[in-house]
This record gives sequence, C-alpha cells and structure tokens, in this order.
Amino acid sequence: MLKTEFRQTRSPEYWLVLGTLCLISVFYYGIRAAAVLGLAAVTAVLTDFICLFLRDRAYKAADLSNVANALILALMFPASIPYSIVILSTVFAVAVGTHVFGTRRDMLFPPAAAGYLFALLSWKEEVLSFPKTGAEIRLFGNDALARFPSMSADFNAEGVLTTDAYDILIGTICGPMGTGCLFLIVLGLLVLGFRKSISWSGVIGFFSGIVLLCFFTRTSPYAALSTNMVLFAALFLAADTNIAPRGFFPPWFGGIFTGALTQYLVYAYDIEYAPVVAVMLSCPVWRGLDALGQKWASRPAPIDEQAAQPETEAADE
Repeated sequence: MLKTEFRQTRSPEYWLVLGTLCLISVFYYGIRAAAVLGLAAVTAVLTDFICLFLRDRAYKAADLSNVANALILALMFPASIPYSIVILSTVFAVAVGTHVFGTRRDMLFPPAAAGYLFALLSWKEEVLSFPKTGAEIRLFGNDALARFPSMSADFNAEGVLTTDAYDILIGTICGPMGTGCLFLIVLGLLVLGFRKSISWSGVIGFFSGIVLLCFFTRTSPYAALSTNMVLFAALFLAADTNIAPRGFFPPWFGGIFTGALTQYLVYAYDIEYAPVVAVMLSCPVWRGLDALGQKWASRPAPIDEQAAQPETEAADE
C-alpha cells in the first residue's frame, strides 16, 4: 500500500502572481510561449508522479508545487527554446531538485534554479539566445528565426543601459520570456511580501547586498536591479520560504550575501544569469544561518533565570 506524504502547497496569491507572468509571456510571444509553459507543467506532473511511485508514496493531485517550479523554470527560458530542452531540464529540476536533494518542506536548493543551470551547462547557446518581443514564433520549425543576445548581456558588455525605461517597465525587451516585465514583478513582490508568501526580510537583504556592491563597483543601482533577472530571482528564488532561513535576521543576512554575490558575478564575470548561480552557491550559507537560528531559539535559559522561575511561581501561589 502506498504511503502518503505531507506536501506543502503554494498560496493562492503565489499562483496569481505566477499565472499573471505566464499570461504576459503568452501575450508577448504567442502560442509558442503557451506551448513551452504547458509542456513544462505536464512534464513536472508526470515526473513527480513517477518519482513518488518509485519512492512508494502517493501522489496528491491537489498539490501542484512542482508545477510552479516548472513554470518558473520555463519563464527563464527564451520563447524559442527547443521542446527537448524544456522536457529534460524540467525532469532534472523535479527528479533531482525535489526528490533527490530535498523534500517538499525542506529543499536543499530551488528546483527551478537547478533545472536552469542544468540546461545552461548543456545547451548554453539555445538558453542565452532570444527572439525579439512580438516576433512571430511558430509551434514548430523555428530554425531560421532571428535570435539575439539579451538586454542584460548588452549591458554587461557595454556598461551602459540604453533601453528605454518604459520598455523595461512593461517587459518589451530582448530576454527571457517571463522575467522582463518589472512592473508586474514589483507588484508581485509587494503582494506576496505582505501576504507572507515569501520571505520579506530575504527580499530586503537581497536588494541590500546588491546596492552595497553597486556602491563599491560604481554601478547604477537602477541598472543593476533592472537587468540580469534580478527582480525575478528575488521574487521566486532568493525569497522562497521553502529555502530561505526562518526568522527575521537569518534570511536578512543570507539575502545580503546572495545579493552581494550576484552583483560580484555580474561585475567580475558579466554573467547575465548571476542571480541563479548566486542562489545555488548561497544555499549552504542559508542552511548554516537557519541552523544557528534554530539553535539560538532552542538554547536553555541562563542559570539565573532558571533559579528565579521557582521563586516567581511561589510568589504567585
């Protein structure tokens, strides 16, 4: 008989924000974006079901947390990404990121980040070549489609952000199909932050680390936050409550480290996917801070306080 497993679901607000970004991707890139997102979601469900079956555990249809991971992964891809890459990277994200290195409530690192780096290491040219916003992308046969470096790659190479601020705000830029609409991403940060669906202190720490490094590297904070998937990573990777440390100060310190590492990778190596790498490298730091926070919270009371407790109880009687 299959055993059941407790599985943490995402909040309705989380799905609303994620779904809105998926819809704007379909609006900008058409049916091809819908096909990529749908294929990632279906692959996640099938992979999840197979992995749970192999682990002798039941699949709960009400829990679609791995679908969220798959959609986040797909949103970081270009709309023209080959379907085979979508399938293989999603399988890796779910099978390895969720089932091998972690559980539903205690993941070692974000599965979407693991799947993205797997795709990047295997098919870098396909992952980092993007069609223009509004380009006609067919369901199949896009071999002759024009692809270009992202806005972030141009900024990292030239050091100057020439794209119009309005285009950056609404996401009509050359880049991953779901990470460019900064207006919706900032709105999502506010909604999920105040609804406690993400780690608010982790978001603040992440931005603080980036701005701090901007001061030393003489980089515009506006440009640093507008490029390289920084805001998207803050929303879905660096502030994930399943990954970030518990409490207030641990995720804040962990966020500072992640943000500073992100900006360092951009400044030193011109890496347009720097937040994804930084989050993966920061996971041991987060876990260390989490362990310290739990150890501090469970520490025994000082001897003076322990001795004073019986006296207080006697006085009450």
